[in-house]
This record gives sequence, structure tokens and C-alpha cells, in this order.
Amino acid sequence: MLPAAKSRRRGEAPGDIRGGKYPVAWARALNPWLTCRLRLRVSPSHVVRQKPLSADIAACRRKQADTYHLSFNLMSVSLMPTSWIESESKVLARAIRCHRTLSHLVHFGLDGAFPFPEHPYGQDVLVAINVLRQRLGLSVDGRPGDVDLLVVPTRDSPMADRAIAIEIKIVRPTMAKPSRNANAMGASQAIGLFEDGFPFAGLVHICIPSPLPPELHLSVPKALNKLGPDGKLLYSGEFFSFDPFPLLSAQRQLGRVAALQLPEEVGYNVLGVNLSKDGQRFAGHTLGDERKAVRNPRSSPDLIEAIRRLCVENPDRFRRVCWNDGGG
Repeated sequence: MLPAAKSRRRGEAPGDIRGGKYPVAWARALNPWLTCRLRLRVSPSHVVRQKPLSADIAACRRKQADTYHLSFNLMSVSLMPTSWIESESKVLARAIRCHRTLSHLVHFGLDGAFPFPEHPYGQDVLVAINVLRQRLGLSVDGRPGDVDLLVVPTRDSPMADRAIAIEIKIVRPTMAKPSRNANAMGASQAIGLFEDGFPFAGLVHICIPSPLPPELHLSVPKALNKLGPDGKLLYSGEFFSFDPFPLLSAQRQLGRVAALQLPEEVGYNVLGVNLSKDGQRFAGHTLGDERKAVRNPRSSPDLIEAIRRLCVENPDRFRRVCWNDGGG
């Protein structure tokens, strides 16, 4: 959380997200790596200069002209119609309709269910969200009350013995609160899925931060898909703008999830997500922040049979995802 200023110096705007200026403290809270690379200084032309942040901040405080600020109007950012990200169910409903997002989200489970030489995406999957415990013959009094995401691989018939039950948590960092955490970490629910006897169980945190203004985007060179004579990757000379907030948020959240010390059989994944410009779809994802799920040694035959029956008797409850049909 940003340090709250007790008083405001002349020329500084109040710490309101609708305001026009923010001190560089928010960037320091976001990530030290980002802060040490950028010296943000307001000028009449709103120039952002690259310079080490080792300048004496005390001097900057004495001189209003050298005060570090990031000047921009957040109103255009905050007006993006993204109310759907406040609902876990709506986030998951969109995620399972995008092959790329879903594949990154469930890879840690499929990788455990189909170890080499099998392939995680060598079969279709049946996906359901918010499956109530009682629909699977589980005690109503247990935790969690429902399975946020149930993934059942399928070929000619459902492979219920490789089903993956996942607890989902959504993390929504903002410019004002870049360190915001999930309301609950989900550890007890993920452990509950494991103890219920699901063949594979896991925990996923999806970080969907508010978009950074263009002034804080990183310029990333576009690489060509070929090597030069020296064996190094060639670049096109063009650059694209990259919002690092989802990446930095996922890195922070990964440390929090790892600190939960979940049972070694319970896998986890942390996914940082970029939204499209209109705020209505997923446009990019982080990779690699996961731990592979391991088969539950206490898998319940009765639960596996209940999952199979649910797939067969209530096919409308699931969305079938064919990885090779080019969707999403």
C-alpha cells in the first residue's frame, strides 16, 4: 500500500485515484526493479527521462521543480468497462472460452495427469465451473462449498480418474494499491479438495491489475524467428509497448502462494493477465509460475465414479474444449 501523506506540498495533487499526479512512491511499492530504472520528472512537455534513481530525493523535496511525479490523467484508464473482473464466475466463464488462457491456467494439472511420454494437450477436456459438492456426493458441510473449476480429460469417454479440481482466487491490484492481495488465499479450500479425494487438486491465483498508463509501459524489441550469423536472435528494429503490471503482480503473488506450504501433491499456478484495449477479453498471460500437481494417493473411487456420472448424465453442465480446433 502506498504511504499516506499527512500533508501536501505546494503543487502536489491529493492522493486520489482520480487526481492527475502521483508520487514515485507507488512505483517503489510496485517493484524495486522498476523504480531503479525510471526517474520520473514532470516538465511542461511531460517528459519521462531514463536515469538511475540514486538522485538525492531530499534535494528533490527541497526543490519543487525536481520533485518526482508521474503526471497523467487516470480517468481514461478507470473508465474502461471492466466490471466483469469483479466477479470470479464471470472471469472463469471468459477464461474457459479462450484456449490460450485456459491452457495456461490448467497446464500444471494436465502436466501431472499426463506425464511424459503422454502430452498434456493430447486429449480434449470437459470444463465446468462452480460445481456444488452435493452434485458429486460429497458432504454439504465440507469445504470448499463448490469446485471453482473442474477439468475432466476425455477421449472416447470421460477420464474421471484424471480429473482436476481447482480452487480459484482473483487478485485485482490497482495503481493506488499495487500490493493488493486476494481477499482469501484459498489454501484451506485447495487442501479440502485434496482431502475430498479428487485425483488431482490445485490452487490458481489470477492477477488482473488495472492497466498502467502508457508513460509506464516498457518498450520491448520485436524479435524475428531466425538467428544471425553469430547465432544470436535477430530483431526487426521495431518495438512494442508492454504493460509490466501483470508480470510484476504475478511475481509477487507467486511468493505468497509458495509461502502457503501446501501439501506437495497440491499443485498451484499464478497467472498474470493483460486485458485488451477495450477491457473485454484477455490479451496476454505470464508463463511458468506454477508447480505441477501430483496424483492424490488417497483418490476416492466413489468420487471418481460421481464425476464420471456427472459428465455422462449432465453433459450440458460442461464445456468441451478441443485444443486443436483453433478456438480462442
